Amino acid sequence: MTRTVISLWNGRIAPVFDVARNFWVVETTKEGIIAQYERRFPTDDARERALLLATLQADHLVCGAITRYFHEALTEHGIQVVSFVAGELEQVIQACMSNSLTDGHLAMPGCHGIKQN
Repeated sequence: MTRTVISLWNGRIAPVFDVARNFWVVETTKEGIIAQYERRFPTDDARERALLLATLQADHLVCGAITRYFHEALTEHGIQVVSFVAGELEQVIQACMSNSLTDGHLAMPGCHGIKQN
């Protein structure tokens, strides 16, 4: 099973992960989506957010812009970060499911493409 976390704001990818309040979790297997649910970040602290996502056993975080400090906190817990993504939640979920998320069609305007680490 894979758990993908998507930073969320009004049904879209949150433009800046560092200040996002909510996130969407998508649990998938090879057969497809098995669960989806929304959660709220209880804190703005990067280390605590990273620990929360690690506790949820998140494999990936899909987000808009993200500072280096938050990015490093997440990758230290083994969470792969896919940043500079924009779009409606359903578009992003479909792109994740079809392995087309990083092809550039959901890149944030003004950015030089989606970054994956």
